[in-house]
Amino acid sequence: MQQLGNTEQASTLLYLPTAPIVDPTNTTDYQSLVKLNGNHWRKILIILAKLQCPDQNWRDYRDQQLLEQREAISFKNHLEPGNKFHIVAGKASWQRLGLDLADFHPLEESGRLYQKGRIFLTPYPDYRQFPNQLIELLRPRLK
Repeated sequence: MQQLGNTEQASTLLYLPTAPIVDPTNTTDYQSLVKLNGNHWRKILIILAKLQCPDQNWRDYRDQQLLEQREAISFKNHLEPGNKFHIVAGKASWQRLGLDLADFHPLEESGRLYQKGRIFLTPYPDYRQFPNQLIELLRPRLK
């Protein structure tokens, strides 16, 4: 599998190194993804929902709309074309996509978020590496 969601339609793409196990009848269902892949994917999807939700009700967004139109997750070795926001998560993804940190500017002092145009280099989506403080810093930039 090379993607979750429709990468052509989505305005925001999250790039991760490894695809999850999916139910072929419903590849974007939150409950199914968590059931098949465990807590690791629960965290990824919650962080993505918090980043993409148009209001503060990220739980409903996660359960009803996530990966349906506004965002997608790509496991490809290149950035998708088009005028999209690209969230490249984790150093393994930065390297896989050939992105050089020297071309980006930091968005905060800890050096965990970087930006170059519509491309953002972020930590891997895990609560310890990508806490709410970073979500709140990145979220308005994705609008």
